[in-house]
Amino acid sequence: MTRAVRYAGLLAGLVVLNFALPRALPGDPLDGSAAGGMSSATATLPAAAQAQLRAYYHLDQPILGQFTAYLSDLAHGNLGVSISRGTPVAQLIGERLPWTASLVLAAVVIAAVGGSLLGGLLAWKGGRLDRAAVSAAAAVAALPELLIGIGLALVFAVTLRWFPLQGGQASFPESGGVNAFALLADRLLHLALPGLTLTLAGLAAFLLLARGAVAQVRGAPYIRVARAKGLPETTIAMRHAAPNAALPLLSYSATRLAQAVGGATLGGAIVVERLYSIPGIGLLAFQSIQARDYPVLQAVFLLASLSILVVNLSADVLCQALERRRAA
Repeated sequence: MTRAVRYAGLLAGLVVLNFALPRALPGDPLDGSAAGGMSSATATLPAAAQAQLRAYYHLDQPILGQFTAYLSDLAHGNLGVSISRGTPVAQLIGERLPWTASLVLAAVVIAAVGGSLLGGLLAWKGGRLDRAAVSAAAAVAALPELLIGIGLALVFAVTLRWFPLQGGQASFPESGGVNAFALLADRLLHLALPGLTLTLAGLAAFLLLARGAVAQVRGAPYIRVARAKGLPETTIAMRHAAPNAALPLLSYSATRLAQAVGGATLGGAIVVERLYSIPGIGLLAFQSIQARDYPVLQAVFLLASLSILVVNLSADVLCQALERRRAA
């Protein structure tokens, strides 16, 4: 099976899952059985208006008819209108995506670079510091983002009051307006703790992965040959060990980057954005799950799935190119 056929099959499966997963949730977004849905708004509507609203969202059709309508809208680039907000889904995604992308992307880059460099250096040097760092990283990696976030919030926001506890920016800027620099500084201050939470959660995984990859190549025959030639340790590490240890790191970094671009490490982003009230894709997904907002959930899942698929495809092609170059 060629790569194109394999990824086309994955894409088709993702489209089906994106449609099916929201509808697997209990409750109906229009009959008041979903918490946060439109029960208060639809309860006072006449029966004819309620039926018209249900027809607009194709909820009056059998599941096959809903899926056909979903595919038709998707083919025309129409993500629909939010059931709980009455706003075009594309507009909601456009407003929320920069928050999550900047937050998670920065965390992934810092964790990837810092964790990979630290893990590789520790594995290359070895010794007690290496063993202690591995134990600490394993302990941090076992902690959920929620627990890390609560700990950071209690220390730095509640006790020390160095950072704001919630929100993406100040709700009421000072009179006279705020310049661009002050606005940027305010947003960075609000995103510091959420970003640190995601960075610490990802840093441990990158450190352990890099440490294992470098430890595998450290005793390889070509490393011993390079040392026998009298090459400096820095040259051996950068020119011989690093390229061969980079493949697993590249694959893992691509997955994490895809999740960042897609708007959510949907596990981590939902937890962190919910905890700190960051108005990003994760918080939007959480609220839409409560409201059974099918169009929004379909768009969020599709965005995340497509991003992971595209970036993994790019990483697959790049890894094969590196393999062929190394073999040559």
